[in-house]
Amino acid sequence: MRFSLLLTWLLLASTAGTALAQTAAEAVQMADDGRDAEALAAFRQIAARNPNDLEARLWIARLHERMGNPDQAESVYRSVLLEDPASLDAALGVASTLLARDEIDETIELLEAIEERAPQNATLLALLGRAHRRAGRDARAIGYFERAAAIAPTDEHRLGLENARLSYGHRIETRGFNEQFSGGTPDSTGGDLTVNVRLSERLRVLGRGHAQRKFSVSEQRGGGGVEWRWRPSTTLRTHLLLGPGNLVMPEGDFLGELDYTYGPAVWTATVRYFDFTGARTTFLSPGVAWPATDRISIALRYAMSFTETSASKGVEVGHSAQLRGSYRFLRRLFLQVGYAAGVEEFENFSIDRIGDFRANTVTGGVRLDLPTLTSIAAGYEQQWRRGNVDMGRVVVTLQQRF
Repeated sequence: MRFSLLLTWLLLASTAGTALAQTAAEAVQMADDGRDAEALAAFRQIAARNPNDLEARLWIARLHERMGNPDQAESVYRSVLLEDPASLDAALGVASTLLARDEIDETIELLEAIEERAPQNATLLALLGRAHRRAGRDARAIGYFERAAAIAPTDEHRLGLENARLSYGHRIETRGFNEQFSGGTPDSTGGDLTVNVRLSERLRVLGRGHAQRKFSVSEQRGGGGVEWRWRPSTTLRTHLLLGPGNLVMPEGDFLGELDYTYGPAVWTATVRYFDFTGARTTFLSPGVAWPATDRISIALRYAMSFTETSASKGVEVGHSAQLRGSYRFLRRLFLQVGYAAGVEEFENFSIDRIGDFRANTVTGGVRLDLPTLTSIAAGYEQQWRRGNVDMGRVVVTLQQRF
């Protein structure tokens, strides 16, 4: 009784000064229309008039969760559980808020207990899939996503399964480009092939071959690397590519990289060393990528370079910055844009970009993710270099998982 009176007082205080709430049906319509703040105020008023309306309180919790307030959502979900221990919606809500705070072990423990009494609940199975994926157990995650999609084949459940398979599967990627320069510089063409094979949930190996014709010189390089998921939140990556005798492409390319996931963001620290004939360049590069919304993702990267050449004494320092964005225009179609000052990317780094490279590059393109676990991307880049040199580049990428 005291708890209900206290809850009533809190809800009345939070809605003081506002008009009487609409009916529950109207409040639900507000939530369905995406008017979350209005819907939250309406449900608070409904619950203030009748604290025993558990459905209204569940909606308050859902809206807090939807608006990015998992702590407030959890407290309301737990208040419903106190009065109705059998409420499956409230129990799943608590699990969802725990997952939002990266309390993975607690989430899985709670969901497995709920699964014993609701083994065919698709929402529960999808939550278990998300939790196991965050814990680094992709195979188990796929199993839960498959069950969820079989019971309720919604777009959300299908995409959850698809994304887990994309992350878990072997990968083959081929990439081709064509560069056109202003003035009398000849066009450049090139392509590379990368095979990424999963040996276990924690260990992957890759092989890569790259060939190009640039400045009327044809060259190749190849090599391989290792990707190790040290912890669920931490991945280490390294590769070594060699091309003895290259003049435009590096003779040696060494990568050491660490990815760390914290909340929704992935932080990256990279060391990249390029050995050219007569020059050596080292990049130190921190970066971060995060989903700003469920449709928009943003990535930032800074790079400092140190170049030594046989023709000069000392070290030449360069600075580069990259900003990339992706917008999910349709369910499987993404628009991609970007801007770079300095070196625009490292995968086709060549001797014309060493030292204090000054350039501005804008990019635009699209990516299509097919249900067959195939991704196709096409983009165009326009670059303005120091010395009134312009470059246009067309890039096409095909990636297949299996």
